[in-house]
Amino acid sequence: RLSAALSSGSERSRTAVTSTANQDHAQPPEAFEGGHLASSGGLNLLATDIILDYPVRIARDEKSRGLFSRGGELDVVHAVRGVSLAARKGEFIGLVGRNGSGKSALLRVLAGVEAPTSGEVFAASAPQLMGVGAALMPNLTGLDNIRIGLLAMGLTPAEVHDRIPQVAELADIGKSIRMPMRTYSSGMRARLRFAISVASQPDIIMIDEALATGDDAFRERSNQAMRDLIARSGTGFLVNHSAGVIREMCTRVVWMDEGAIIEDGDTLDVMQHYSYFMSALRKHGEEKALEVRARYETTEAERIVALQGTTGH
Repeated sequence: RLSAALSSGSERSRTAVTSTANQDHAQPPEAFEGGHLASSGGLNLLATDIILDYPVRIARDEKSRGLFSRGGELDVVHAVRGVSLAARKGEFIGLVGRNGSGKSALLRVLAGVEAPTSGEVFAASAPQLMGVGAALMPNLTGLDNIRIGLLAMGLTPAEVHDRIPQVAELADIGKSIRMPMRTYSSGMRARLRFAISVASQPDIIMIDEALATGDDAFRERSNQAMRDLIARSGTGFLVNHSAGVIREMCTRVVWMDEGAIIEDGDTLDVMQHYSYFMSALRKHGEEKALEVRARYETTEAERIVALQGTTGH
């Protein structure tokens, strides 16, 4: 339904399947076949009916199990439940929700890092999930890791050489840039990963908590780097528990709870509704919070209508 509602035009636009339950047989939905990506303000990413389940084993009570026992009842954790969304050029989308709501799990699926149990994700270009931790090596210096990280993201040796100074400047970790990464604090590592990620100038970037790292000066530099990305008609996703960062940086907010989208819309409106929910949860508990959530919960059909209204279709 989502892809059909967004389809338009006649030219076939470029598309890359980044994550799908069955990549060998996935076909781009109508929104991508219709040339919508190639138009100004068109789609950069489309996710349809994403489900992500984790099979788990629930341990028996302490009295009946040994220290290394593998026994227990099999169960399933429903991390993401039927999520569909579309992201357009120039949008910076905040994902908010209490712990365990499915924000980071959805981000990994959108980035193509983790395959969903079912559903599909289509993107105009390969998303860059910040950071590139798998490529960075603790025994090498920050400078060496910058080279490795940029090469791993597809830059040429000449491009890597040109961008090393700007990565070092954005990370701003002083002389530590010439020291092994194993000597870095967690904050320094996060700053370096963020600097490497944005230096590759991706069309689609996904960030999990990174902008909460560092002092005020670094936060302003990282915020400006994200503004520059959006100005290039890129698309960003941000998971962050700081309401201030979300309000300042994001053009749109998706509120998730229990693996599903509760509300998707204007940043200030959604953040206000989410704050009412969290306040009720802290002060009155789960039952009252769910009553508040029900006031603002939207259906997929309602979100499609709202999206059509903003795109003019």
